[in-house]
Amino acid sequence: MTATGIHKEGARPRRSYQRLSERLRRFMAEERFQSGDRLPPERTLAENFEVSRSSIRKAIQMLADKGLLESRQGDGTYVRAPDMEPLKNAILEAVDSENLVFDEIMEFRKILEPAIAELAALRHSPEQLDQLKIIACDQQRRLLAGQEDGDLDARFHHCLALCAGNSLLAGTMDHLNKRYATGRTAELRDAQWRQFSVSSHLRIIDALERRSPADCRKAIEEHLNTILQKHPFVITRD
Repeated sequence: MTATGIHKEGARPRRSYQRLSERLRRFMAEERFQSGDRLPPERTLAENFEVSRSSIRKAIQMLADKGLLESRQGDGTYVRAPDMEPLKNAILEAVDSENLVFDEIMEFRKILEPAIAELAALRHSPEQLDQLKIIACDQQRRLLAGQEDGDLDARFHHCLALCAGNSLLAGTMDHLNKRYATGRTAELRDAQWRQFSVSSHLRIIDALERRSPADCRKAIEEHLNTILQKHPFVITRD
């Protein structure tokens, strides 16, 4: 065993390097390293983690094997964005399935959209917030005119997903909006429901302005729960 407590061979050293790689990964998250950022030199990391440079090098290699880091000869180690395409394609393929029914879509929305709302509260830009306000104002105008606003409701949820700053979440919401089009047209048919939709969106906007993840989550959960109570049906298909 070395002075750092890491074995040189056998099963135990791999577990030790695994733990070190997990510590390094947490460090990257806590320090908010982004894709393209360069890590501190190996010597600095070794001193900070109180391990040998060879141990740090092995931990870096483990993260590189997972696609999270990239070592460039003579230039250091850089953070890489993980390849999300396989996961994204699998999720979108599932959402596109013709076998999905209304209840399944709503269950998925109840898992997905509160998380989106929490991230949006922390990450939205002033321009994105202004866009949500414009959509809500357009909804109010259509409400007064007695017009349906299903397209605006879809735009609101799309823009909210963009506020979360995650392309996978935004892409999934786009697909859900397409699959949910029939239900959205039905639910927004009467004025009472359109008023509820506008009020819900205004509560979400208020929580976004205050950058309150908890209030954003609560507002979207109340919105989705009301939809489930009002429409316990299955989406019809051609």
